[in-house]
Amino acid sequence: MEPKHNLTDISNALAKVMDNPIANLIRSGTIGVLGTLNPIAGVLAEIGNDLLSNYDTFKFSLLLKGLSSESNMEKRLNELYNYVNASPEKAVIVANLFRKTIISECPKVCVIYGLILAAHLENNTEFTQDELIVCKALENATEYDLNNFKTIMEKYLKLDSNEKRIIFPKDFPDLNEFTITCDWGVYNRIFLLRSLQWGGMRDTTSAIYTNYYETKPASVLMNYIEKATQIWNYGEN
Repeated sequence: MEPKHNLTDISNALAKVMDNPIANLIRSGTIGVLGTLNPIAGVLAEIGNDLLSNYDTFKFSLLLKGLSSESNMEKRLNELYNYVNASPEKAVIVANLFRKTIISECPKVCVIYGLILAAHLENNTEFTQDELIVCKALENATEYDLNNFKTIMEKYLKLDSNEKRIIFPKDFPDLNEFTITCDWGVYNRIFLLRSLQWGGMRDTTSAIYTNYYETKPASVLMNYIEKATQIWNYGEN
């Protein structure tokens, strides 16, 4: 019978991976980044204690909700325990993802983190580079960014010269707000901004052709957002 693992087991597994000379040097305070690493190893063990605020606990519960969306929690926790123990690299990825969950600005992001992690547990697969880009981008994503991004991908991404370009309707009332989200996407490698030599922004009689284009991580993020809408209500735009 396969043993049942809980959050404490997973926390201990993460701590074991981090028990090496370099990590111990960091913990000792010789290198002044104690707050960067040590809380990661202790996040799971401290759930429910005073270390985390109720809001932090709430965000972590959303990650678990995404993690168990297509399977029961007991199975997922066992898979997560095995994943963490599979290699130091996988343990670091999981620890980083837990940290990103706690510092995320938008609770919806936590559900997406859980979904991304769940996609790799059963077959013990590696995160793709595109997924790692998405995880990093979501760190500073706001509620507005996620909602605007979803709307852009659904309504305003059009094929133009064999590439998908963001094209807004003429006299688009929310142009400034959506441009801010596009800039968030460029900064985080979700969208690509072409220079003016590629033609520049065109304002025609029927549409506004921006210089923003889709990248592969954008489609990856949209795929996970579509899954997340079944768990978390993103609302109608």
